[in-house]
Amino acid sequence: MTKKIIKDKDYSIPLYQQLKEIMLDEWKELSPLTPIPSERELCDKYDVSRPTVRRALEELQQAGEIYRLPGKGTFVAEKEKKYIDHAMQWFIGFYEDASMQHKKPNSRVLQQTVGLASAEVANKLNIPEGTEIFILERLRFLDKEPMCLVTSYLPLTICPDLIKANFTDQSLYEFLNQYNISIYKAKRSIEVIHASTNEATYLEIEKDSPVTLFQSLGFMENGIPFEYVRSRYPAYKARFESEVFKPNV
Repeated sequence: MTKKIIKDKDYSIPLYQQLKEIMLDEWKELSPLTPIPSERELCDKYDVSRPTVRRALEELQQAGEIYRLPGKGTFVAEKEKKYIDHAMQWFIGFYEDASMQHKKPNSRVLQQTVGLASAEVANKLNIPEGTEIFILERLRFLDKEPMCLVTSYLPLTICPDLIKANFTDQSLYEFLNQYNISIYKAKRSIEVIHASTNEATYLEIEKDSPVTLFQSLGFMENGIPFEYVRSRYPAYKARFESEVFKPNV
């Protein structure tokens, strides 16, 4: 039986908040990925306006209880604990970050080759288009589940021995440190995009599902960019955290 929403003008709890709690209670036994009714159906079921339904759904989405796929609908979210990525705050590798969270990381090398820089990559690395670059693409796993598809681009002249290394169990940064190459600063960004067919296949999600694109451009101490990275995470499996401080004025 559906719990009644109280619309009394003197009632202190907003309608959208009541609706959110009611839906959360009714959906708590549903399996992950179960589709939920459309906004119109929810309006009819609970006898509330569409803005009320939308506000309630937005709050449930922000809380990670549901997720939306454009053109496909809204679904009950998986409730497992998310991986927390600290790359927006520290220069920390995936393996170290995951291990600190008591998770078991491992990687599969999908591509390790020398190619020619595209216009986009060349612009990022401040090198001529067509310059030889080292390309390393890896699929990262946590507890045997695919978590991140990451592609790194480096000018081959930075370290020609990159092509000889085995990055299945070795950190790229640890390898570069042997050649006195280390990251001094980085420009990083996060945005949500639709998964391509290739990304969906490796990450074991549906095509066009939301993925978090994390991009990083790393610089050496002399100011020369040496690494451009594109990492793609299933949007509902990872969370990024950072800590900020008020500047001294």
